[in-house]
Amino acid sequence: MTQVQWFPGHMAKAIRLIEDSLKSVDFVIECRDARAPFSTRNPVLAKTVQSKKRLIILTKKDLANPQNLQMWIKKIEEEGHEVMAVDVLNDPIKKELLDKTQILMKDKHDRDRRRGIRSRASRALIVGVPNVGKSTVINQLINRRVAKVENRPGVTQALKLIKVDKTLEIIDTPGVLWPKFETEEMGIKCALVGSIKETGFPLELVSDFAVNYLKKSHGPIILENYRIDGFENFFSKLAQSKGFLSSGGKEDIEKARRTFVSDVQNGVFKEVSWDY
Repeated sequence: MTQVQWFPGHMAKAIRLIEDSLKSVDFVIECRDARAPFSTRNPVLAKTVQSKKRLIILTKKDLANPQNLQMWIKKIEEEGHEVMAVDVLNDPIKKELLDKTQILMKDKHDRDRRRGIRSRASRALIVGVPNVGKSTVINQLINRRVAKVENRPGVTQALKLIKVDKTLEIIDTPGVLWPKFETEEMGIKCALVGSIKETGFPLELVSDFAVNYLKKSHGPIILENYRIDGFENFFSKLAQSKGFLSSGGKEDIEKARRTFVSDVQNGVFKEVSWDY
């Protein structure tokens, strides 16, 4: 596969901001999409924050294959990180995150006690690729909306210090990708969880990959959802089923492809895992 480049200028700036902020934090919270825990792991960020302890939050667990998700939780734990998988819209995540914070900060707190020092509030940097649910996590933690939430990449643009409670402060950061995807497939998977704007990859490439991948595990569900009888000429049939026709009566294949990709991104099909 060919290497794909995707690195808008504001992301290079965001990486530098993250690097500069590391010295002022105790640990890093990294958000990844539970449907693609490997593909949404930013290797540039991983290298940048490697000196810090990490809590990995796998977001959108309600959309991921449960068995595959458990495999990834075990793998991440074996790498030496704390990990939690969450449904960011419905799970009460604050207590679990604060408990994980205490585990990560135990050594420091023990040292402070031995020295007679009163521990200050812990400070964490929260990072992740675009549209991974990071802002929703923050809003859940503080029970109000301070981080802007939209289902598209590139919304958070600057660093913000947010107080969770008396024991934890977090610094919000823009979602960032990396200069080159190792493989085309990894970039496509990022597109299919919504971390890349739709103009980042050819629509035909992304939609063909998605239907060929998902028909193996979700074939009957997809056909039933769109009320079509098979995967041959899939997007033509989808256009007909949805009534996506031009003024001349020709199927609007591009609209059909865009609809399918959007449905995949937004979790119309449950228990999807892109990384195995």
